[in-house]
Parts: sequence; C-alpha cells; structure tokens
Amino acid sequence: MKSFFRFTAGEWAASALIGLLLLAGILFYFLYENDAVAHTDTAEYQELSLEFEKEQQRLADSAKAARQSRYQNRYANNGRQYPYDRHYPAETFHETSLRHSGDSLKKQPQKPQYTIVKVELNRADTSDIMRIPGFGSKRSQKIVEYRDKLGGFYSLAQLQEIYILQNINLEYVEKYFTADRKLIRKININQCDYKTLVSHPYFDSYLTKTILNYRQKNGPIRDMSHLRDITHIYAELEEKLQWYIEF
Repeated sequence: MKSFFRFTAGEWAASALIGLLLLAGILFYFLYENDAVAHTDTAEYQELSLEFEKEQQRLADSAKAARQSRYQNRYANNGRQYPYDRHYPAETFHETSLRHSGDSLKKQPQKPQYTIVKVELNRADTSDIMRIPGFGSKRSQKIVEYRDKLGGFYSLAQLQEIYILQNINLEYVEKYFTADRKLIRKININQCDYKTLVSHPYFDSYLTKTILNYRQKNGPIRDMSHLRDITHIYAELEEKLQWYIEF
C-alpha cells in the first residue's frame, strides 16, 4: 500500500488539479441547475394551457350547434321537434318525451297477451308434465306413479307427499297445474280385497285388516262416521280417505 502512494511531485500536482475540477463541476451543477429550475417562469405554459382549453370548448360548442341544426332541419317538414340527443341538456329530453310519448305508444306494436294453459294432473302423461319448467323425466314419472296408486289427486298439495317433491313451491305448482276431482277413481270399501286396499298409499296393513275383519264379522260399513268409529282413524287421514272410498 505504501508503494502505491509514492507519487512524484508532478503526479501529486496532477491529482490535485483533477480533484479541483471534479469539485468545481459538482458545485456548478447543484448551484446553477437548481437556480435555473427555481427561477423558471411558468406563466407562458399556463397561458398556452388556457388557450388550448378555450379552443377545445369552442370546438365542442360548434359541433353541438351543428347537430342541433341537422335535427331541426330533418324534422321541420313534419312539424316535429328534434329528438333527444345524449349531448343535449336533460330538460330538452324531458320536454320532447312529453310531446311525443303518445305518438310513440301508438306506433309501437302491441305485444300479444299469453295465458298459461295448465296441465290437468289426473289425466296427463309424463310428456305433458315435462313441458312445465322444472319437471324432468324423473319427477314426471314419480307423479304419474303416485297418482295411479292414489286413484287421482284431489289437491295439488299432495305432490309434497312424493319424496323428491316434498319441498316444492305450491304457488309455482298452482300456476301450471290443476287437478280435476271428478276424475278420481274410488274404492268400494265393502267390496275390495286386501291387495287392492293395502296397495293404496293411505291404507296400511293394520287399517286394512281392521276393515276386512269387521266386514267379515259384522257386515258392510255404512258411511264415513261408521268407518271412523270402527278404525279410530285420525281427522287428517279421514279427510284424505273421503275422496277415495265409497260405501
């Protein structure tokens, strides 16, 4: 390291001169450039920006006036005012709309009114049911199968007795379906056998045997109240059964 700094007198003088020149350059940059930036006059730039904005506004107003003139000339022969343009003030559109709302309604074609043709569940097949949105082949098949076991639906709420339809919206069902109670197939309680009665969804094995045993020992069952006394069925089941049995 010592040999590295063993300069001659001339080398030391040259090094000092280079150092002074570098220092002078740095001082000149910071002092002169900063002073020039600080004293830059922005008035001319601001004036040019203002002139540019004024020119843009003038061009926009000129284009708006030209559009308005074209619309006025186009509708002058028909005695109509120019229609609303998105560049015009909001009040212009409001006034024009009030003047011509009647004409627009007259010229617009009237949309045809449609009525929903409901599907009658007690005579429909699966293809009829599948025409209703939300009812695919599986749902349609289950509805037909349950209807055939019942003998027909007396209420659309019975669809909720089907497992895959237990959460269905009844308001939606009533919009598209109907059930004709006159088409319900009834069972003669005094003439049916065990197989016919127990295959119905509302008759279990115990109820069926109770009815058949009574018939065998005591004869025919007279009416609904008589059946209730014999079997002690609850009110909800009695309300359902009255649509499917006869005496």
